[in-house]
Amino acid sequence: MVCPDVIGRIKLPETIVAITGSNGKTSTTELIAGALEACGMSVGWNHEGANQIEGITTLILRLATLGREVKRDALVIECDERYARKIFESVRPSILVVTNICRDQLTRNGHHEFIQGCIQSAIDAAGGVRLVLDADDPYVAALNTTPGPETEGRGKPGVFFGVSQTAGIPGSGGLDTGNPGPDGRANRSAQRAGGVYDDGAFCPVCKERMEYSHRIAAHFGGYRCGACGFARPTPDFEITGMDLENGELSIDGGVKTHLDFPSLTGAYNAVAAIAAASAAGISAEDAARALDGFRLKGGRVARFSVGGREGALLVSKHENSLSYNQSLQQAADRREPCTVVIMVDSISRKYYTSETSWLWDVDFGILEGGSVKNIVLTGRYVNEMAARFAMTDIDPGIIGYVARPNELREYIEQNTTGEIIAITCFSDKEKLCEALK
Repeated sequence: MVCPDVIGRIKLPETIVAITGSNGKTSTTELIAGALEACGMSVGWNHEGANQIEGITTLILRLATLGREVKRDALVIECDERYARKIFESVRPSILVVTNICRDQLTRNGHHEFIQGCIQSAIDAAGGVRLVLDADDPYVAALNTTPGPETEGRGKPGVFFGVSQTAGIPGSGGLDTGNPGPDGRANRSAQRAGGVYDDGAFCPVCKERMEYSHRIAAHFGGYRCGACGFARPTPDFEITGMDLENGELSIDGGVKTHLDFPSLTGAYNAVAAIAAASAAGISAEDAARALDGFRLKGGRVARFSVGGREGALLVSKHENSLSYNQSLQQAADRREPCTVVIMVDSISRKYYTSETSWLWDVDFGILEGGSVKNIVLTGRYVNEMAARFAMTDIDPGIIGYVARPNELREYIEQNTTGEIIAITCFSDKEKLCEALK
C-alpha cells in the first residue's frame, strides 16, 4: 500500500452524512444527496454504490483538489454495515443515518444482532456523531441507548423517523399486535406482517420478551419492554398519512411530498432522507419539496414493456426476506390484474454461494389471490423456487416455470395477462432486463 493514511491527509467538509443499515442504503443516499443539492448545497456522494473503504477512498480522491481539499458543502456516503467502523476510523461523519437492521445475507452477516453490534462499534468509532434512527425498528432505536465503551463520547441526541400506525399503508399489518398467544406463537395475521420469524420478540437491550401494540412490517412497529422500559421513541419526523393512489406522503400531518413509485419501502427511505436533511440544516418543508416526485437513478425500480404491456422491475436483495416481502407486497397491492415474474439465477455479486435456504424465510404467500393472475419463475434456481412455492396456498395452476431466461419473453406474451411486476436482485437485474428486451 503506497499511502495507507491518504484520507487523513485530505481536508473534508464539515458536513458528512453517512448512511448504513440492512436495506435502503443506496436509495436513501441518493435521496439525501438530491435533497441537499436541490436546496443549494454542493454535494459529493458515492452514486456507484461502492460502499466499502476502497470505494469511499476512491470517491474522496476523485473529489479532492491538488491542494488536498474536497471543496464541497457536504459528503453523503453509503457505508456497508459490516465495514462502517473501518470507514469511520478514517472518515468521521457528522451525521449517521441507520435505515434498519434485519435478517440479511446469512452467509456473510449471520444474525441481525451481530449487525447491530457492528453498527454500534461504528458509532463508537465515529465519536459524537449525530444519529438519525428508525424509531420503528427496535434494533436501530436501541443504538441510541445501548451501553458501549465510549457511551460518554456520543454526546448528541438522536433524531428519529418512523411511520404512524394510522398512516393507512395497506398490507402492513398495522393493527395486529403480534403478541404471543397461550402457545407462545404470534397470530397468523401478525406473522404476515412480521415474516416467517418473529425477530422483534425479545428486547435488544435486556433480552426479555417485548410487547407490540402494532406491527408495520417485520419487527417494525410499536414496541415496549416491560422489564427495562425500552420503548419506541416518539419520532421527530413521522409519516402520518400515505395515499398509494397518487403516492402522496404526509409527514407530521402537514409537510407533504410525492413518491415516484409508491411503497412502504419508498416511504421509509423518503422520511429518513428528510430527517437527515433536517439534521444537516435544511428545513423539512424544503427537503420534502426537493423530493417531490424524485425519480431514483440508482436502478431500484426500472420500467419496461413486453408486447405492449407495461412492466416494472423491482430490485430486491437476495438473502433478505424483508426486502423480498416488500416487493411482493407491492405486487399484491396492485388494483389491476398483473403477472409477477421472479428470477433467481445467482445469489450474490460479492461472494460465491449456492445457499438458498433464505427462500424459506420469504413469505411468497403474500401473492395468493387478489390481482395476481400469473406467477412466472425463472433462472438457475427455478427448481428450488418450485419447491418453495409448493409449500404455499397459491393455486399451482397460475404458476409457470421457465428455466431458460431467453424463453421468458415469449412465455409471458403467450401465457400471461395484465401489468408485469418483475422481481430480482442486482446480480440478476441485467439478465432479466435482457430477457425482457
